[in-house]
Amino acid sequence: MKSHFNKLEEIDRTRNPFKVPDNYFTRFNEEMMNRLPEKKIVHPPTIPLWDKVKPWIYMAAMFVGMYLTIQYLTKQSGTGNVASRQTTVQPSPGEGARTEAYWSTVQVTEEEFYHYLEEQLVEEGYFDYMYDQYYVN
Repeated sequence: MKSHFNKLEEIDRTRNPFKVPDNYFTRFNEEMMNRLPEKKIVHPPTIPLWDKVKPWIYMAAMFVGMYLTIQYLTKQSGTGNVASRQTTVQPSPGEGARTEAYWSTVQVTEEEFYHYLEEQLVEEGYFDYMYDQYYVN
């Protein structure tokens, strides 16, 4: 009984069954390029000047708007404080000018301000109260 495997023995092993055409690899690149479709060259669209400048103009407008808003709010709050100070405190005629002039010329450094706060904490006993409240318990 012959099996299918015996057919493999009948094949001539000296001869190569696969064959490549002559000069196949030397002409391969040229033939492949000939078979490909033509590629159309697409030029990038030109961008108008307005589209290039638009983000910068919008940003400048935003900063101008912020500047004007801050200027308006600082002038608005500055006048509001003076008006509220004048309506809440009613000094005597001679004392009002003297107090206003004093507070407009006082220059206090940050170090002096913190020293003053520290003295107030020690004198009023708040420092001891805070220490006992947070560190002793």
